[in-house]
Amino acid sequence: MMRAAFLLPLALLAPSIAAAQQAGDRFQLVRTTLVEQRGPGTMRSTQNSDALIERIVAVTPAGVELEFGLPPGSQGGDWTFPVRVFQPQDGPRQLRDRAELEGRIDKWLKDAGLTRAACGHWVAGWTAFRVECDPDAALRTVDAFAIGQLKLVDGAPYADAQAARPAPLKARPDGKGFTAELAVDPATIRDELARADVAAAELGGQALGLDAARKAHAGDQVSGTIKVTIELAGTVSRRTRVVAWTITRGGQTETRTTTERVERRPIVQRVDPSSI
Repeated sequence: MMRAAFLLPLALLAPSIAAAQQAGDRFQLVRTTLVEQRGPGTMRSTQNSDALIERIVAVTPAGVELEFGLPPGSQGGDWTFPVRVFQPQDGPRQLRDRAELEGRIDKWLKDAGLTRAACGHWVAGWTAFRVECDPDAALRTVDAFAIGQLKLVDGAPYADAQAARPAPLKARPDGKGFTAELAVDPATIRDELARADVAAAELGGQALGLDAARKAHAGDQVSGTIKVTIELAGTVSRRTRVVAWTITRGGQTETRTTTERVERRPIVQRVDPSSI
């Protein structure tokens, strides 16, 4: 099942990008994530990758209609895909097929041998995952791959869900992309750590409330940065996001660096010569 490990910025549509897109255009979106953790006497790293297929359904003066699906041959079912969304000229994406997604949830739960009581809880399988029953989960996953509809203008505000506040995009001197640097929001990081503790406790068969977990992290000292680089190379675009933060608690310090790269590459339709 596709899941977003991080909530990335809500993307805005740039008029220049809208003009360059046509209905029927398809793109492969590939995301790779590397997490490295270091603490007293410990060092761990994990890496994973996943992908989506983006299709331009329609380009209008109001915005772009998009459809996102899993690549052919993807293993496992996921009720959140395919999903159709609308990206307005200004503002967050909107679900176009919310009612259809709602209908898929119950079928997916039944096929998995689950009921609505499992919604919001963590389940251990091939990998541990949270049972999502909210159609907006599809939007959150799409946001994690957001790159094709970014408003790429020098000075435009760039937001990130883990940042304290937006920061302006800066055009690269070579004219082939943009960069941004933001400060992490300590409260957001502490809340993520608390939620991770609740998930670990649930998977381990233990009871831990979110309020208690938040209280346990209330004294954590958190600092860090989020560095974003967006590269534009012809029809291919890449976004690299490096989040580095340090947590000090009880006199001990832990560092975590997450490097996430999303690449958007057009899918070229092959023409059968015999059909010409």
